[in-house]
Amino acid sequence: MENIEEVLEINKIREQIKKYTKTLLAKKKIDELKPSSEYSFVSKEYQKLKETIDVLDIYNDFPIISELDLYEEIAYAKKGNVFNEITLNQIKQEIQTTVDVIKYSLKIKEDYDALNELFMSLKANELLFNEISSAISQENTVKDSASKELFSIRKSIYSLNKNIHSSLNSIFGKYKDKLSGDNFVLRNGHYAIPVNSSYKASIDGIVHDVSDSGLTTFIEPKEILELENQLAVLKIKERDEINKLLYKLTTKVVENANELINNNEILGELDFLSSKAKYAKEIDANVPRINNGKYFKLYSARHPLIDKNICVPNDFILGNEKTLMIISGPNAGGKTIALKTVAILAYMAKLSLALPASVDSEICLFKNIYIDIGDSQSIENNLSTFSAHISNISVVLKYITSSDLVVIDELCTGTDPKEGEALAVAIVKELLKKQAISLITSHYELLKKYGLTNDKILNASFIFNEKNVTPTFKILLGVSGKSYGFLIGKKFGLDAALIADAKKIYDNSFESEDDKKLHALDEKERYLATKDEKLKLRQESLTKLKEELSKKEKELRDKENKLKNQKIDKFDVFLNDKYNEINNIYNTFLKDKDIKKAEAKLDKINVKKKKNENITVGNYITIKSLGINGRVISENGNKLRINTNDGFSINATKDQCELIEAPKETVKPTINADKYILGQKQVSASLNLIGYRVDDALIALDKYLDDCVLRGLKQVKIIHGYGSGKLREGIHSFLKKRKNIASFKIGSELDGGSGSTIVNLK
Repeated sequence: MENIEEVLEINKIREQIKKYTKTLLAKKKIDELKPSSEYSFVSKEYQKLKETIDVLDIYNDFPIISELDLYEEIAYAKKGNVFNEITLNQIKQEIQTTVDVIKYSLKIKEDYDALNELFMSLKANELLFNEISSAISQENTVKDSASKELFSIRKSIYSLNKNIHSSLNSIFGKYKDKLSGDNFVLRNGHYAIPVNSSYKASIDGIVHDVSDSGLTTFIEPKEILELENQLAVLKIKERDEINKLLYKLTTKVVENANELINNNEILGELDFLSSKAKYAKEIDANVPRINNGKYFKLYSARHPLIDKNICVPNDFILGNEKTLMIISGPNAGGKTIALKTVAILAYMAKLSLALPASVDSEICLFKNIYIDIGDSQSIENNLSTFSAHISNISVVLKYITSSDLVVIDELCTGTDPKEGEALAVAIVKELLKKQAISLITSHYELLKKYGLTNDKILNASFIFNEKNVTPTFKILLGVSGKSYGFLIGKKFGLDAALIADAKKIYDNSFESEDDKKLHALDEKERYLATKDEKLKLRQESLTKLKEELSKKEKELRDKENKLKNQKIDKFDVFLNDKYNEINNIYNTFLKDKDIKKAEAKLDKINVKKKKNENITVGNYITIKSLGINGRVISENGNKLRINTNDGFSINATKDQCELIEAPKETVKPTINADKYILGQKQVSASLNLIGYRVDDALIALDKYLDDCVLRGLKQVKIIHGYGSGKLREGIHSFLKKRKNIASFKIGSELDGGSGSTIVNLK
């Protein structure tokens, strides 16, 4: 048989999963992932994957950053090698990642047994982390403070370098007429000065280099030779001390090898699970149920390597009573893809990968999966397509058991049709004897008939759009399919008379009366199955519509609750205003003890909603809740536009207003420059933001305050109500940031209490 991973292109799936990895170990795990038919092992792996999908959906990705395979690194150190600064910093990062993942796990409130087992195995070695941090800088160098000895050596190096530079400056001054440059250079690790070659004999020192032209000789002056020798000794001491420190840290890492390797492997496992979970999300896959039987139920199954937006999902149900499926239908109708879909999903289950099928799907774990798909002609063995095909099948029939899956495309084609049909039926009988779960595609009429007479065989076919002569790629279970050769021939240009002649030849040569009756029954069954499929699609459409209606119903309920809360906020303000009025009357009574005056004022307060339908343009009204009087200048249903006695323009509803008598002397309006400049716009001394969302309220408030500044208003009232307090908090936060706000405070009882804020402008 062919290599199953090559035929199914499993390497492409591995590469797609590896895109999401962040660790070397996860990449290795994906490359080395082996199929398993052990129920307990796959079940546990699937449990971990399911939990990972849930956790990532709620808490986002694991905070993993790791570039090491610590098993290999520590094995390298155990051979006597020493870690460099970069590797030690990577180990430090590994410890930090371990700490971050432990913190991440503590946020998880749900019980995830499989993941918790991994999280609980992590141990953060803070002592080693601190030791590396104190010795190695972020720039991957050993710090001066790593040891007293290193600090002393580097201090001496710094001092000596300073002396060398000072000496070089003196030498430049001494020999400036004999030099061909104005700065020293490094040659072979030594400081040298550029000397005009004609004067080289006059300068005592060691020649280290000569320019290409020969005009300049680079000489290390005798004056700094001793200093450089001292520097070289210090550099050796520095290197030895660094090596000693690196060796010490390497030893510490090796001492904690078991713990570090364990952490590294767990981080790799978590990254591996995370990558599988992200791949599952990419292809809309779910973790299937694994059964211990010999059957599978794959609903809305898709091929993982075909774009999910164009791949037509299909149901595949096989096993128990019916162990073999014969799929028939036209060429290029989807038969081969159907075989590959079942085979690749069965193999993905053995790899513990999520399957691109609906969440209620389930599958068994096949011990072996045998595939014969496509042109298997062997040039090397000089076998024809048919010979190679039969050679594969002979191997299958020899080794298969009831625990295996067999997938064969176009059984026994490539030879004499009659012999091929007979061989196909015989092979199917043998597969049924072996009780292996098998899927076969074929055009053979004899095989279709045999399938109709055997209760262990499930016939299936792909729906074909006869009107448009196009495949639908939708499979129907329980009916056999036609090849539609005559119909397709006509579509692609064969003469109608030729097609009619071929049909006549077929009817006379191959179709008996029994065949005609069988085909008629088959047509009826196909018709009913198609209707059933349409009903199923209709049901799915209705279910989707029901979900959408439920969503809209919830949105309407939320909107209704929001409006109720807004009305409650408005009523809170109303009650607060009435409370303030009554409290004011009471305080006045306490001062002057005039009960009649207090009663008269109380009689004017009415918390009932008044019917003021008679208020119209030209009437004078009062809005007691705001202490405002004015004249109605326009009317729109229940809404009024009012010019106040103070020269402002406000909006109100009729139920907020009461009719009053017109003032004896009408105040003549005066021309206002601000009013003219601002397009005759009036600005109220208060702004009601009840019912606004926070973002919308801040936009309105910002514009309102700008208008107030232009009008020269110094104090205004912002009405925000009580509610949840979010609107008030948002307004206060906004006011703190505005430069033209002198101060603000919660309103007093007279101003409306905590349902309003008084703002003083600069």
